[in-house]
Amino acid sequence: MLTTESLRDYALNVLGVDKLGVANIERFDSAPDDMNPRFIMPKARSVIVYLKRIVRGTCRGVDEGTNWSSYHIFSYAGLGQMLGLAKDRLLRHIEQHGYDATPLSAVASSREFGPKAPPAAPGLPPREVVIQHRIAGTLAGLGEIGWSKVFLTKEFGPRQRLGVILTDAELEPDPIVTGELCDRCMRCVAECPAGAIDPDRSVGIEVEGHRIEWNDLDLGKCKLTHFGLNKLSGPFFAKRFPGVSFPVADQEVTWLEAWDMGWAMFPTMPALSALSASPVASCGARGCIIACMKHLETTGVLETKFRTAPGFSDGEPWRLDEKPGHLESDHKGFVWDPDKPEVEKPEPSDGKGWY
Repeated sequence: MLTTESLRDYALNVLGVDKLGVANIERFDSAPDDMNPRFIMPKARSVIVYLKRIVRGTCRGVDEGTNWSSYHIFSYAGLGQMLGLAKDRLLRHIEQHGYDATPLSAVASSREFGPKAPPAAPGLPPREVVIQHRIAGTLAGLGEIGWSKVFLTKEFGPRQRLGVILTDAELEPDPIVTGELCDRCMRCVAECPAGAIDPDRSVGIEVEGHRIEWNDLDLGKCKLTHFGLNKLSGPFFAKRFPGVSFPVADQEVTWLEAWDMGWAMFPTMPALSALSASPVASCGARGCIIACMKHLETTGVLETKFRTAPGFSDGEPWRLDEKPGHLESDHKGFVWDPDKPEVEKPEPSDGKGWY
């Protein structure tokens, strides 16, 4: 017999996921059509959400300004692959008990592209249906959405990624729990290198008496930074284009413009090009995850404790300078190569310079 507890036991003890919860389909009754699981699986009765933790040590190099690849390889793209492997086995396990199960993609951003086509049939939404994984995680009782829009759990704070499955099995839902973790300290706002997290404006929903609320995130600024184009938070763009001033906080781009610009720029930067088989988290989540983690660990509200560094870091976040790395006077608009030795310049004959 398939129950919530038997499924949780299988996921945690056989598959090695860190947490699993279940929401009944009625909790999604007020969702807009393009975010309603019934438009993906009309006979769905339960929404299963599970997670795997982000290993804390993969955030070290980002926080200290020494290494970016471990976060992306192990805690972003790599963790997404591990969630997919667990999802495949969960789907088969559910099916072996005689129920249908529908997997949802870990890349839940197609909604940001906007309307693409008319409805496939009368009564259907006019674009791809995408379930917001963090809302699903909250409704499945795994944790809550913080102000930054990042999902928080009492075990790991902001350190996890989620997977979602729909099924026609009617499983016992887990209770919703909110208001336990995010204390609106706004450290995420202060330390987001993109200035993408709004301190005042919010988006919210209410389900079963719970108010679920997060900031009205600037998706364009967030995506530019996520794709490595913010000099404050990542070294790749700054190294490749040291003379370019590109203050991301001043940009007014859409999510799609930022997406297209990121993919266009990847081939020009060897490190990002090598990582771009999947969307690149080259920002290192320095405001939304690392700053939040520092605060929650310091306040002592998280269940997972660490022996040698219980508060991760009390230091200021490491940042590059957003200003150009060289001046026009260094190169006169010609090639600038800081690695080449200085060439002795002849004295100008007219006192006005060579150019």
